[in-house]
Amino acid sequence: MSAANATMPGPDAEGEIERTATDLQVLISNDIRAVTADWKQLESTGFCNPYQSPGWLAAWSETIGNELGITPAIVTVRLAEKPVLVLPLGLRSSAGTRTLSFLGHQNGNQNTAIWDPDFYKQVTKAQISELLTHVCEEMHADLLLLHNVPEDWNGREHPFVLDGATPSPSPIFARPLSDDFDALFRETHSKSSRKNLLRKQRHLQSVDGYRVIRAETEADLRNGYEAFLEQREKRAQEAGIPNVFSDSPAREFLERLLGLKDGGDARVLDLWFLEADGKIRATYLCANGGGTIHAYSNSVAHDALLPNSPGLVLIKEIIEHACSDPQTMELDLGLGEERYKTSWAEPVPLRDSRLAVSLKGNIKKTLEALRLQAKSAVRNSDVLWPLVRQMRRWKSTSGGS
Repeated sequence: MSAANATMPGPDAEGEIERTATDLQVLISNDIRAVTADWKQLESTGFCNPYQSPGWLAAWSETIGNELGITPAIVTVRLAEKPVLVLPLGLRSSAGTRTLSFLGHQNGNQNTAIWDPDFYKQVTKAQISELLTHVCEEMHADLLLLHNVPEDWNGREHPFVLDGATPSPSPIFARPLSDDFDALFRETHSKSSRKNLLRKQRHLQSVDGYRVIRAETEADLRNGYEAFLEQREKRAQEAGIPNVFSDSPAREFLERLLGLKDGGDARVLDLWFLEADGKIRATYLCANGGGTIHAYSNSVAHDALLPNSPGLVLIKEIIEHACSDPQTMELDLGLGEERYKTSWAEPVPLRDSRLAVSLKGNIKKTLEALRLQAKSAVRNSDVLWPLVRQMRRWKSTSGGS
């Protein structure tokens, strides 16, 4: 799409980026696969998260993104011929305003971009602000929106938390992991809650055909995927919660991430499930990246075994498995405050940044800030949020449009 060089001013502090190496080459492409080599090289050695891997975003862009009319704008920054930053963005035009935002943010959790560790630790906010302004100008964008950026990430405030950034509507829930699951279980759960969960696990284990697995065969993957879709749809109808995987593009997106779609990329998501008496009772889709297990989305069957909390038993088993893996150092349970998340992890605040480069961008920036402020107020209200849930439930059961 476009390619340009940008010369960024070097910091003065000793030990930071040297003045002799301040020329950053900024390349912008709308072809994900054309820049995959640099992307994967940086992903293998740098700071990253799976929601912004090339496999994840190729699957999203060619399904949901295509349906939404979003054009990829993959920013690759090179320093001394070495890739030091890949920033996957998407461009969308609406009502005459061109907006850049993280590609695929509608179906991910936190957004970080992919960084060379040394560059990440040393780059200044002033350099990043100049870089982002340059990208907007190259793309003729009016506004840049950066949603759900972790406030602190890999030892510093994230460079994409710009001046004036505001809290995101929801935090993620995360915690460090050790190799001692029993100690973690005692630390996060009271004696009575541990006893209760273990009792439920024993009841499930007494049922014929009990197993908890990470699906590997195509048959297990397919069966788990079908159970996930069925359970999510039923839960959406009963609880009035929108099912983001209800339409064809979203389902094809998941199929590709799970490696079930012919011609798709290698599997990006793992599918765990708990099975008892010949039926899958709970599922969890998880991704691994950067030493973190990211629990992405789950489902549970509302049937006779629901009182034994198969979903809670499943996440306990997944966390226990993660503790035994020396490559996994952190647990990320994703966006949204659910009781099981607060029992295992702590809230990690996220921030939304906005950069307007035109009058139209400034207008939309103000409207977007007001929209997110209202969304946060509703989500955090003990009165309004239950009312919204009740209205959604009524709509789904009445067949309203």
